Amino acid sequence: MSEHDQTNEPVDGRVARRERNIGSVLDIVIEMFVEDAMFPSMEQVAKRSGLSLRSLYRYFADPHALREAAIARNFELARSMSKLRAIGEGPLERRIDDFVAMRVGLHRALAAVFRASAANRHLPVVGEVQARNRVMMREQFELQFAPELSVMSGERQTMTIAVGDLLLQIESIEFLRSGRSFSEAKTRNVLVMSLASLLAP
Repeated sequence: MSEHDQTNEPVDGRVARRERNIGSVLDIVIEMFVEDAMFPSMEQVAKRSGLSLRSLYRYFADPHALREAAIARNFELARSMSKLRAIGEGPLERRIDDFVAMRVGLHRALAAVFRASAANRHLPVVGEVQARNRVMMREQFELQFAPELSVMSGERQTMTIAVGDLLLQIESIEFLRSGRSFSEAKTRNVLVMSLASLLAP
């Protein structure tokens, strides 16, 4: 499309095209994260996306803003993938299985972005989003296992929440999958066994 055509394009069309271009660019950045390119440059992204460098700079002020946007977008996806059915209800064994399956699935889908967020944690938006998601993940643990936590003494309850939260953070699953080279099935078994022991009366 020529510059003249873009100028005369209806406003709604320009907005829709801009949103499509931004979405496509962020998807490319995430693909690069998957390939272990934690710090993609504007030039690399422009070349891969087919956009001009000038267009890319219209959307993002610098590489930091580009990486922040990609990471923030996928943390929002993480929120949508972390839903639990009837949270806090049903037998403990089923709640443990559901919780572990959800968190391991979350790692499977978003591990590259979590690694990228760790590499880019110095960026303000990334740090803020990480902090919000860690709070959300802890609160989700407390809600899912509220029946067991509610009958514990204050000190034991505090320790159980801390240990459970640590066990089920994405970083912990990443350690088991990458650091220990555990299969997904073995990782799930380790987490299920650990939670069952932790939450036992």
